[in-house]
Order: sequence, then C-alpha cells, then structure tokens
Amino acid sequence: MVAPTTLSSPLAQHSACPAPARVPTPADIMQLLKSGTDHGFLWKISKNGHESWLYGTMHIARFEWLIPGPLTRQAFKASTMVAVELVLSDPQTLAVLQRPASNERLQHLLETGRRQKLDAEAQKQCLPAQALQKLPGSIEAASLMALSGRADGLYPDYAIDAILQTFAKAAHKPLVALETAEAQVSLLTGKTQTEEDELIDSALQDLNSSTGQAELTKLAAMWGNSDLAKLNSYRDWCQCERTPTEARQIKAMLDDRNVLMAEQIEHLHESGQSVFVAVGALHMSGPMGLPALLQKAGYSVQTVLPAAAPL
Repeated sequence: MVAPTTLSSPLAQHSACPAPARVPTPADIMQLLKSGTDHGFLWKISKNGHESWLYGTMHIARFEWLIPGPLTRQAFKASTMVAVELVLSDPQTLAVLQRPASNERLQHLLETGRRQKLDAEAQKQCLPAQALQKLPGSIEAASLMALSGRADGLYPDYAIDAILQTFAKAAHKPLVALETAEAQVSLLTGKTQTEEDELIDSALQDLNSSTGQAELTKLAAMWGNSDLAKLNSYRDWCQCERTPTEARQIKAMLDDRNVLMAEQIEHLHESGQSVFVAVGALHMSGPMGLPALLQKAGYSVQTVLPAAAPL
C-alpha cells in the first residue's frame, strides 16, 4: 500500500511530539550520495533475452535511506521503465486516495465510539483531530499506524516508493502503475461495514498496546539490513493473522495482489521493456511473493540484494 499523506502541524513542535520530517539540503544529498548504502531487497529477472528488476521498498523510512545505494542505482539506470503500485503524482489517483467517506460511514464512526478513539489517537500523535477525520475510518487507522513510526524516526515523508518516482521523472523514464487507487481503497475499507469495523478495532488495539509500532520497527530493521530470512518468514512473526478477518485481509493485501501484479510485470517485460519494479517489500515474501511467482512463470531469478558475501 502507498504511504499515507504526510502531515505537518504546529502540535508537532511540542517537546513530547515527533520532530518534523527533516527537509534535505543540497549538501545532505551530496553526502548521502557519497555514503549511500544499499538497503531493501533486489532481484534481477530474465526472460526472452532481456532483464528486469524487482525492488522491495518501504512506505515509511529513515532520513539516511533517502538515496538508494550503488547496486540499486545501477539497476535503476539500466531499466527503461519504472513500475510502482500507484503513481502518486497522478491527480486522479490522489483524488481517489483522498476521497471522503460517505456520510453514513462517518455517522457510524460517531455512533459506535470509534470516532472518539481515532481522535484520541490522533491527539496522542500530535496531529490536529480534523487532519484525517473525513477519510474512511479504516484508512485513517492505517495512516495513524504508519505515522506512529515517527517516534522511531520512520517517516512517510521519506517513503522509498515516492523517492524512486521522483528519480524516474528526473531521468525521463516512463512511470506506470501496477494497480488502481480504487482497488487499494476497496481493500483498505473492507467489503462490509462489519469488516471495516474489525480493521479499525485491530489497528486501535495495536496502537494502544504499541504492538503496531514495535512491528514497524522490526520491519524497518529487516529492510535496513536486507534481512531476506526475516522477510520470507514474515507471517511467522508479524502477529497479522490473529483473527479470521486479519487472515483474509493479509491474503487479499499480499497474495491476491501479488498474482495480479505478477501478470502486469510479465506483460510489461514481454513488451520488450526492462522494467524496474518498486513495490512494498512484503510483496516479495515467501512462496507467493513476486520473485517466486515469476520464477514459476519461467523467469530466471537472481538475488542481487542482499549481495552475496565475498569468497
């Protein structure tokens, strides 16, 4: 899923609040380029005589991860096209992602007490209560979960996907979406009001117990260290399938989407493009991850990152 809209607020200046995201200066960029280290997960895939790349990203990240490392930059430079979950600069995509919830659903949040709980969490995170109030409750809850990572230095402002989209535009590479905003919003809001309620309750439970923030920190460490074993065992430690609704949601969010994304990647590759695919790292995990699915489809798949240890 894409990163939530970044937010700034006077409340964020309070000493108990996360520091505002730091805006990199030209000197910062030069230093990051000089000291840039590869993070995340990268595969080279080959079929029909040419190559494409799969890069597992983070939708929230640390300032020091802003500039991709040399292996990632090399693969990006060799590509002719960049494919992402959603093109975040597309006005129609943004309009769908920021579309208000229906009056009925907003009223339901009030009547069930969930509105008050979401507002309390927003206040705890130093956000103005109205910042996310008009979004569907489950999207607001997911955004609050992502924003909770700021306490550990993880910011949506530094989302790797968004950075790579900026790079693609600067390099004049075609930028294509593998999914639609409508499909993502539909997944995040659930098929029924009951499903959405359960998604909100699960997120609030994680926020109140700090379970969600702890998992974000684990994910960030996994990504920062390119820990492939940790990635492939994600469902063993994620605490993300505790209920039937959560299990259905994780299947829909990862497995089902991966099948459709793999089909889109195949179509782009077989059209003759060398595609740099940049999607959330969890889409690369396990037997239903994109590397495994494309290998089953006849692609040669080579792990580039984590890099093999020198002999």
